[in-house]
Amino acid sequence: MLVQLPLKMSLREDASFTTFVACEESLAWVLSQLQQIERVQDAGCYYFFGESGTGKTHLLQGACRFYGERQKQSVFFPLANESLPLIPDVLQGLEVTDLVCLDDVESVLGDVQWENALANLLAKSRVLGHRVLLAGQVSLVNWPVKSESLLREMLSIVPVPLTPLSEAEDLILALKRHAQQRGFELSVEVGRFLIKRFSHDLQELLAVLKLLEQATLVEKRKLTLPFVKDVLVR
Repeated sequence: MLVQLPLKMSLREDASFTTFVACEESLAWVLSQLQQIERVQDAGCYYFFGESGTGKTHLLQGACRFYGERQKQSVFFPLANESLPLIPDVLQGLEVTDLVCLDDVESVLGDVQWENALANLLAKSRVLGHRVLLAGQVSLVNWPVKSESLLREMLSIVPVPLTPLSEAEDLILALKRHAQQRGFELSVEVGRFLIKRFSHDLQELLAVLKLLEQATLVEKRKLTLPFVKDVLVR
C-alpha cells in the first residue's frame, strides 16, 4: 500500500532507485541497505543532506515507490510545503508505517513540539523495525535542536551527504537511465552534446531531456544527434 498526500502530492514519475546515480561508494551501500526491506535488523533512520539539486527528494520518493511496488506501506511529507496544513500531530501513529519519508526536515527544527514529535516517531519506528528517511540541506551536526528528546535520538540517525554529479560520465549515465524509463534510448554521443551545449546541472539537463522526449513522440523519430540539433535550434 502506497500512502500519498492528497491533491498534488503524488510521487514524481522519474523518482526511483533505478534512475538515481550514486557516484559515492558509501551512498551506493546505503541504497543497497534500503532495498533490504525484509530484514528488520537493517531498519533505522538515514538523513540525506546536501545542497539543492543533489537528489534528496528523488531518493525519498524513490524509496516510497520501491516500498509501494512491494506492497509495503510508505508515506512522504514535504515539511517545507506551506500549502499543506502540517502540524506536529501529523507524525503521531506513523511508526506503524514501514517507511516514513520527511523532506526539508530543517524547516521544523527549533520548534519543540515538532522536535518531540519527530523524536517520538524515530524511537517508536526503531523499536518496530521500520525505517525513517529524512532529507535537508543542513548537516546533522548543525541542526538547531532545542529538545532533549531529539538530541538523544540524533545518535541513532545515519547522516548521508550528497553532492551534485559533476563528472560527464555520471551525468550521461543519469540521462540514459531517465530516458530508458521514459521508453526511449539516449546515446553517449547525444549525452555528451547536451552537456557541452548546456551545463553540468542535472536538473537543467533533465528539463532538456523532457523537451526532446516530447519532440520524439510528436515526430515519431529516434533521438539521434542530428534530430537533437534540429530540435534545439527551432
